[in-house]
Amino acid sequence: MRRLKDKEVKALLRELAVVFPKLDLKSAKDFDEVTVGEDAVYFVDGAPLIVRTKVGLLPSLRFAKAIDLLPHVVVDMGAVAHIANGADIMRPGIRELRSDFGKGNLVVMVDEKFGKPIALGLAEVESTEMKRVSKGKVIRSVHYVGDELWKSSTK
Repeated sequence: MRRLKDKEVKALLRELAVVFPKLDLKSAKDFDEVTVGEDAVYFVDGAPLIVRTKVGLLPSLRFAKAIDLLPHVVVDMGAVAHIANGADIMRPGIRELRSDFGKGNLVVMVDEKFGKPIALGLAEVESTEMKRVSKGKVIRSVHYVGDELWKSSTK
């Protein structure tokens, strides 16, 4: 784990403000980075809140404040094990779309039983189209419970 320098923290906060303008981490004191291959997990005051992937800056699945700002897609319990292994989300596994979103938007998948976030993904179609189709891949998984970033954030 590496402590970020003030200059790096400011750059990270600027980038985060573009992606999530409603989040404010300016009062946080400590920013640490754990690299995972080409990706990274950023710990803010000891909590794993932000991840950087080839997709860009994302909230960690543990960052409830940021996760709550994203559109939620409820998946059936039969899909959970597949999603937790990195599978993309297929339309038959979706039970409910809790808000509207566009193609390419970041969405969070939650399980239907507990409502827990299990993955982040990029919508391959907009929500109105997703409601109309009955099969096919509709969300590309980019961060999920059990991936290397998740495992790094539990250490």
